[in-house]
Amino acid sequence: MKNMKWSQLNIILGIIVISAVLIAVYTGIASHSEKKKLDLKDAVPLSASWIIKSDGAYDQAVNLPCHLEANPGQEIEISQYLPETISEDYGIAFYSIYNRVCVMVEDEVVYRYGYDEKDPILHVPAPNWNVVSLSPRHAGKKLTIIQSSDYGKYAGLFMEVQGGGRSALLYQQWMHQGMSLISILVLIFLVLGLCLIAALLRIHRKLDFRFWYYLILSILTMGYIITGHPLFMVYNTNEYVVWTLHLMLRMIIPVVYLLFIRGFMPKRRLIQIVDTGIFLASLIYIVITILQIIGLVRLPVTYDAVGILYEIGYTAITVLVIMAYIKYRKNDLLLLSIANGIYLTAGIVNQFIKPNHLYQQMGTYFEICTVVYLFLLLGCVLQIVLAQVNDRMEAIENEYHSQREIAVTMLNPNFLFSSLNTLLTMTKEGSRLSAKMVFAFSKYLRYNLNSIRETSALIPFEEELGHITSYLSIQQLKMPEMKVIIEDKMHDFVVPIRSIEPIVENAVKYGIGKNDERGQIIVRSYERRDGYAIQIVDDGKGFDTDMLYIKDTPTSMKNIRARLEDTIHAELEVNSRENKGTIITIHIPKSKKSAAGQNQ
Repeated sequence: MKNMKWSQLNIILGIIVISAVLIAVYTGIASHSEKKKLDLKDAVPLSASWIIKSDGAYDQAVNLPCHLEANPGQEIEISQYLPETISEDYGIAFYSIYNRVCVMVEDEVVYRYGYDEKDPILHVPAPNWNVVSLSPRHAGKKLTIIQSSDYGKYAGLFMEVQGGGRSALLYQQWMHQGMSLISILVLIFLVLGLCLIAALLRIHRKLDFRFWYYLILSILTMGYIITGHPLFMVYNTNEYVVWTLHLMLRMIIPVVYLLFIRGFMPKRRLIQIVDTGIFLASLIYIVITILQIIGLVRLPVTYDAVGILYEIGYTAITVLVIMAYIKYRKNDLLLLSIANGIYLTAGIVNQFIKPNHLYQQMGTYFEICTVVYLFLLLGCVLQIVLAQVNDRMEAIENEYHSQREIAVTMLNPNFLFSSLNTLLTMTKEGSRLSAKMVFAFSKYLRYNLNSIRETSALIPFEEELGHITSYLSIQQLKMPEMKVIIEDKMHDFVVPIRSIEPIVENAVKYGIGKNDERGQIIVRSYERRDGYAIQIVDDGKGFDTDMLYIKDTPTSMKNIRARLEDTIHAELEVNSRENKGTIITIHIPKSKKSAAGQNQ
């Protein structure tokens, strides 16, 4: 079957999706159900005409939300009459910020929050979504809400009250917080996408540390927004734990953010400035946490103070990043400057447009700006990741070219062509030695091909010696006056593949070859007290040993020596005298690798 094109597959997918939608629509039109639609829009605000009680009398009407004058710890109560008819699942719902709450119907206490439980770190009630269940017997009676706060800024603060069925109250919250919820979902998908990228790229190479700091920053920011979100308050059952986590994240995020920024600083002096910021942010976190635990300060008070400090610090960092870009003109600093500048502007605008700023810790506008800011920072991170991928591709390409060069060198094309020409001449002349030449050449070529595939393999010396014998047999057919002696007294040890043959090849090429192709080659192996030894001896021209390790090719003496040292810890000893010959001795210590022999 012929492979289908992507366009054809997309058409098939489109047909499947459209048919599924049409079938679902047809099923909905054709079927009938007695199930009634749940009316989720019957929640109504109960925020008008609440009566304030002061000096023992109800004498002032207010609309909610409102912020009444009150001292820390002073109880303020407001009252209103419930509807004349209420359903079985009727209730009221409202937010409270650091307030103790008591709800009464006539003289009956129907709900209390924050009186009997105190968080050891907050020392005040946490912000809470209060849902108060009422029954039909409460219809038409006076409803009273009493609040008090030890935190003066929030004393006397009453939020909007909603009344209706529980489902309707939840529906109202989802409708009211819809845009904010979308920003959270986008942030969640961003974090999941980053985790997927990390999982995929981590397989190929180590990711830049700035990517990991960005991922941690995104996760912490997501946690901070979620734990402070009104909808999350609706569903969580332990507001103290959640709000404590929210406040802790508020102090941890600047530390991680500065660690992220630090990776972009091009000079030591700039890094030192950022390090000072990291130290101060960490110190603030430690000191405030200790003070909260021992009860000397209340975290709601420091919440705003720390926020102001961080706003000043963020402004300073933004100015620092912009100045660094102006001076050094780096692309990653440009993206970072743009992102920080936009976010700083959004924060300034937020101070003027955020409604009900006393009780709205983070408005929808600023949540969306935070998500946008993280996406702008993602541009900086992706630039780094793409640069890493590009570097990796270049490294792979360079490695490919290097391996190709090694393969060509190890294949020894000059010698192969020379041998083929010799074989051709012998065949034309009808030499009886041509069959021997073909046999030796095939063994030599097979071994060379294997050495290309297994460049790092350790093999028994016996196999390497067989390859050396094939090479010398070919050379003897080309240089009849060359004498070869093999003294194989010990071969039960291993050597790197094609590590000894190039030494023999150099002895033939530069020793015998430069001596009118006359002379003697001796290859011997023997056991010593502390190991094994291989000797290659020739009585050729000799050479200056100072020039031995200048040439840098895969089969040069320099690389052969390095391979022997790295793999089997062997030592290479070279003795050469002009017009006398050369002796190269390879000392191989006894070890698990060298003694493995046939096990390898």
